[in-house]
Amino acid sequence: MSLSEDLRRLLEDHLNRARALPWRQTRDPYAILVSEVMLQQTRVEKVLPYYERFLELFPDWTALAGAEPAALLAAWAGLGYYRRARNLQATAQAVLERGGIPQDEAGLRELPGIGPYTAAAVRSIAFNQPALALDGNTLRVLARYFALPEDPSRPHWRRELTRRILPAIPPGRAGDLTQALIELGATLCLPQGSPRCEVCPLRGGCQARAQGRTREIPPPRPRRRLEELLRASVILRREGRILLGRNQRAGLLEDLWECPGVDAVPGKPPLEALHELLESLGVPARLQPLGEIRHAITFRRIRCLVFQGCLDRGGEVPLEDHPDWAWVSPDSLGGWPIPSSTRKILELA
Repeated sequence: MSLSEDLRRLLEDHLNRARALPWRQTRDPYAILVSEVMLQQTRVEKVLPYYERFLELFPDWTALAGAEPAALLAAWAGLGYYRRARNLQATAQAVLERGGIPQDEAGLRELPGIGPYTAAAVRSIAFNQPALALDGNTLRVLARYFALPEDPSRPHWRRELTRRILPAIPPGRAGDLTQALIELGATLCLPQGSPRCEVCPLRGGCQARAQGRTREIPPPRPRRRLEELLRASVILRREGRILLGRNQRAGLLEDLWECPGVDAVPGKPPLEALHELLESLGVPARLQPLGEIRHAITFRRIRCLVFQGCLDRGGEVPLEDHPDWAWVSPDSLGGWPIPSSTRKILELA
């Protein structure tokens, strides 16, 4: 069997087996780009409800470009990697300035946050151009098919895979092939220990299967060491409202609103640091332990001690000198950009 014949068989199988995902029902480059950005480092099952709701709120480039940052982050809250949302809005603004989204790789790569994979995915799926979108699933499939001797994500192997695959793409089927390869890696050609070779449409030409090496190809990549962090947060109420502050720390949760909290530092108990924070805001309170939550952000594993606070004094506590803090009604929390960690904290109460 030739590579071209195997790819045709894969496409036939994809028509019968593929999951009915909403972004597969469109060729709209905007909707496709939204899905590709959401799916970066995020599972399909988690993306599904966010994707449809996001398109209802921001149905096109114009709506996204003009969205209030807080509304955009609120719609993204819970997906994580919030820089993706900011880059997506910046891309929408750039597309409007250009008068449309570019269809060539160089033009797409000039847009904020668009790398080689996303550019190839948009080119192939939206514009049906011959391009190979190499995500982790596709790299695993092709590494096994060709029995590559090392990590397929290395630049020279990416170039080699592109050189081999592009001439073999059936005419007019570039977008279908992109999705078929991704689907195969997500559902059948699974990571070490669990590939379902017996039903794989590429099994006839798969060299790793022929050599009995599907469990060792591709070789596992070294994992980044996990970083364990300790944090303390407080739920502070006044007249039925909850105190939230905008995260000013540059990084993954920047500009999201959280319960008052501090990171533990050597030599200072977290509770003491939490008292100091509240006093600096003019809302000193008595704190009682409520429990703890655990959550993860990329390579960080965070244990957060949660306290419940009782204000030491009454009054309005207006926070006039602190514009990045606000008393928020629980009924309005859905409209605030709040990370999942803060939602876990509030659930304790």
